[in-house]
Amino acid sequence: MVAGVGNIYANEALFRAGIHPGRRAGRIGEQRYETLAQAVREVLTDAIQQGGTTLRNFVGGEGKPGYFRQQLRVYAQTGQPCRTCATPIRAMRTGQRSTFYCPRCQR
Repeated sequence: MVAGVGNIYANEALFRAGIHPGRRAGRIGEQRYETLAQAVREVLTDAIQQGGTTLRNFVGGEGKPGYFRQQLRVYAQTGQPCRTCATPIRAMRTGQRSTFYCPRCQR
């Protein structure tokens, strides 16, 4: 059970799992759910190890910025080539949030 995965980490986990952010939850098979759950764990672990994601002036409890931003594959990368396949990263709105994805790697 996972609650409260932030937008940045949700985008990155969906990319790692190869799941398009517009895909309906009911259209994802059990194996892909397991892959997504593992991707969420990996993204959060990596982000914690890097001190979080500093986008503006955020600093962690120790007063240092987070460096996970350098690891971002899709979040805020609109128009940049995907690091996996070189297809330009796209953006879409999901609810009131910006969502970023690779149209080739995420289906």
